[in-house]
Amino acid sequence: MMGEQAGLTDLLLFACLAVTGVLLTGISKSGFAGGAGVVAVPMLALVMPASQAAALMLPILILMDGRTVYLYRRSVRWSELKTLLPAAIAGIALGGLLMGWLSDAGLSLLLGAVSLIFASWQRMAPRLMAFRGSAWIWGGLSGITSTLIHAGGPPLNIYLLGRQLPKPLWLATAAVFFAVMNLIKIVPYTLVGAWQGVPWLLMLALIPFAYLGVGLGYRIQHRLSEAAFISLCRLLLGTTGLLLMAKPVWSGLM
Repeated sequence: MMGEQAGLTDLLLFACLAVTGVLLTGISKSGFAGGAGVVAVPMLALVMPASQAAALMLPILILMDGRTVYLYRRSVRWSELKTLLPAAIAGIALGGLLMGWLSDAGLSLLLGAVSLIFASWQRMAPRLMAFRGSAWIWGGLSGITSTLIHAGGPPLNIYLLGRQLPKPLWLATAAVFFAVMNLIKIVPYTLVGAWQGVPWLLMLALIPFAYLGVGLGYRIQHRLSEAAFISLCRLLLGTTGLLLMAKPVWSGLM
């Protein structure tokens, strides 16, 4: 009896974490340029291997991307993507080489620290954009971190904050950027055998929550001013940084 109760508790915990993570990711994708999209993998990694959690989320992210791109298809800043995407593709290639070799603990701590510093230092964006090649640095870093732990949002938002794009252009450009990246990531994930052991039935069960999250995010952002949008993106960067830094610490305690 006790074993059945424990099993039911574990199942409920798993379901709550999975649904919450997918909902927040969907809201972040369509409402806040992916700034909090990193939350799903750390939450799922509390109850399953991190590599399996990342593989589980990739098809869901691709479905979210399709819906988000459709919603913002008329506002894309293609000139930004022409610079960012080559860097991101190079980052994905490097991230694919690092998969299975580099510990994500150090990467999480480093990216988390960068996100926290930027979120708390309002004058940092112009300095980050003051040198040539910043798009290659942040686009490439986004490709690497997105491939390893689906944490490409913070580097991209660091770059886009510095570009001071209007909210619709920011959201649309980020949507296409992530859509292209996630499709390309299928290649390294397949090459390293990341799909083995993925609970496909669970993934299918989470799809409705993915679409619900995207719809909620799209509605929420319409109610925000430009200033509130920037402030929330900074808040999400800070929250993301804390989550990224807490993940390896939590894993060590477990």
